[in-house]
Amino acid sequence: MMESKIINDKIELIKRDDQIYVYKALNKCTLDLETAEAMTKAGDEWNGDTLCANLVDIRDMLFVDSKVRNYGAQQYRPHVAGSAILAGSRFTVTFANMFMKFSKPKVPTKMFTYENAAIEWLKEQMEKRKIN
Repeated sequence: MMESKIINDKIELIKRDDQIYVYKALNKCTLDLETAEAMTKAGDEWNGDTLCANLVDIRDMLFVDSKVRNYGAQQYRPHVAGSAILAGSRFTVTFANMFMKFSKPKVPTKMFTYENAAIEWLKEQMEKRKIN
């Protein structure tokens, strides 16, 4: 059974049965540093240090504060096998790819426009980690 909780009225955190955590933007929000830190804390409280992966769905997000981008790139939690970012528009994908090029996230991170492809990729990242 999936559980979920709302963080700062901006993000719904959904815990899936397969150790993939979905962080879904709500209400055309702007993501600020306080919310990003609360997202990390909430995910870690649920997950502990079990191998997991993150799906960050920004299709309903208007803006990401630059402090959040830096914070996100610096995050390294050894139990996170990968992060998939789900974007709804070419503009968002282009913007996020540019961000990733410069900030070089510490966990494998990839952009997607389709949720199924993102989930498949995250499962592959988790499998790779189990083998090593």
